[in-house]
Amino acid sequence: MTETTKNIAGSAIRGVSWNYLGGISASLCQLAIGIVLARILGPRPFGQVIIASTIYGFLNLFVDGGFSQALIQKTQLSKEDVRKTFTCQVGIGLSSTALVFITAPWIARMFHDATAVNVVRAMSLMMTVQATGLVAAALLRRSMRFRAVQMAALCSYLVGFLLLGIPLALRGMGVWSLVIAFLAQASVNSILLHSAARHTVAPLFRWPERSIMTFGGTIIANNLVNWGHSNLDNLAASGMGTAALGLYGRGCNFAYQPVNAVVTGLQSVLLSSAARAQERREIVREMIVAVLGIVFGILGPAYLVLAMLPETTIMGLYGDKWVGVIPLMVPMALAMPFFGAQALLGPVLCGLGRPDLEFWPQAISCALAAVAFFGAARVSLASIAWALLCVVLVRFTAMAGFAFHLLGIRWREAGAMIAGRLALSAAFSGLMWCVDQALRMGHAGAAWRLALLLALSAGLLGALVTMDARIVFGGRAVRFLLAYEGHLPAWCAARLRGGARPKVTQEAIRS
Repeated sequence: MTETTKNIAGSAIRGVSWNYLGGISASLCQLAIGIVLARILGPRPFGQVIIASTIYGFLNLFVDGGFSQALIQKTQLSKEDVRKTFTCQVGIGLSSTALVFITAPWIARMFHDATAVNVVRAMSLMMTVQATGLVAAALLRRSMRFRAVQMAALCSYLVGFLLLGIPLALRGMGVWSLVIAFLAQASVNSILLHSAARHTVAPLFRWPERSIMTFGGTIIANNLVNWGHSNLDNLAASGMGTAALGLYGRGCNFAYQPVNAVVTGLQSVLLSSAARAQERREIVREMIVAVLGIVFGILGPAYLVLAMLPETTIMGLYGDKWVGVIPLMVPMALAMPFFGAQALLGPVLCGLGRPDLEFWPQAISCALAAVAFFGAARVSLASIAWALLCVVLVRFTAMAGFAFHLLGIRWREAGAMIAGRLALSAAFSGLMWCVDQALRMGHAGAAWRLALLLALSAGLLGALVTMDARIVFGGRAVRFLLAYEGHLPAWCAARLRGGARPKVTQEAIRS
């Protein structure tokens, strides 16, 4: 294995380590703070913020313009590229803010809540604020400085929601406590990113060069269908009222939060690593197989336990105000491991210079999602959640087919690895269900049951990893990681070595 190959893999593993440290910390903070705010505010304020966030998320695709990923993927980057991209993104951000401010009354009526006009207008400022930090974030990811990105995200969230959001909610500010928290978070995040990756902000009023524009245009198309996947179910749920949208949105937020903590930390690393290894696809192939084993090994047990114990989880965390979320949790939880696996494949295709291969399976499944979600909305919120599960399975299968073909991965080997992780997950969740039933017979409350089950689950999963990590992640993933154990924390390498009986060599990766 060449020195370049070792450096790419080593940088990727170090990047994953920092992304997971930051992602796990941020996820735990978001979960704790989100529970507090949900108990204080109830569903309706969250529904109004979802209205604004849906529009903001859509237009923000054009604010970024796909230029951030183009900056990461471009082989040679000049200062003019940076200046032109920054000017373009800030200009589009200002225009988008103005557009939403003017059309806010129509947007509120479209979502059946005329009182949300001022919320939509205030949240539109986020597009301009966030635009000022997009280039800095791309430059940090390009150089694989993920520690700075994660620290900025964590610190800004704590400032926005812990120092401002919760105190304002306790003072009776309602939905405005959330609005102010979001704006503060975006502002602090952009400031911290720019301080970590300083670049000139002097405007250069010219479009970025054709290669960046072409690549960015393809990314926009991909992001549009991704936006559809993320928001069409919310649009369908909004027809049932703001409170129903708040319930559905909180269910989605809770379901997606852990998987996003796992996946988001890997996406930027995989994009950067694939871009650096465009001529050495065997590296990316082995990395992807290992990552899929790890993702299903971590997410499978966690989400199948949630699918088996939705009442204990929701009542234990959020209380009686959110009982309407319980029927949504089973299909949402079953969908999340497959969503996480699919979300990792797109960045790899983009990093290898083939974002077009991401677009078509995304577009086809998005069209299916539109029909499924709005048809299900005629029945119930729970029907929308079951439609989500079906769409995620189709999306994963289509995306995996394109990625596996490009990388030379056989369905048989990937399927065997996934089936093994799901079998472990089924046994694990069945055991937790039995424990929950025993605790119910002892008249333990939902919060106590949840706390005991979390402790038991974490302890048991940790014991399995320590005893033999191949049980949880699969042998191929463990062999890949141990081949680069010099880049892993000592404690992590020691636990992986605990169950790896044969000595691992670089050649073993390809076996």
